[in-house]
Amino acid sequence: MAKRILDMLRWHPEMKFEDCKVTYLHRGSPGNLKTIPATNIQALEGGFMIMFDGSMVPYHRIIKIESEKTVIWENPKKGEFS
Repeated sequence: MAKRILDMLRWHPEMKFEDCKVTYLHRGSPGNLKTIPATNIQALEGGFMIMFDGSMVPYHRIIKIESEKTVIWENPKKGEFS
């Protein structure tokens, strides 16, 4: 589902992908979560987001997708990641 939302944000003519943020499970970060601007995403592949730094984040680790201050999508299993 997260990939579908990111694809929509990237390609929809009325959406601004550059205004979005993605929060995902990142072990070792404060609270085990990391939030990045969508502009850090180079590609949306089959099972992963690929970042410009070469790192790959699986979609199942995405907790939340926001545009400006609006939550567009939140993982229904978010409580299981803590």
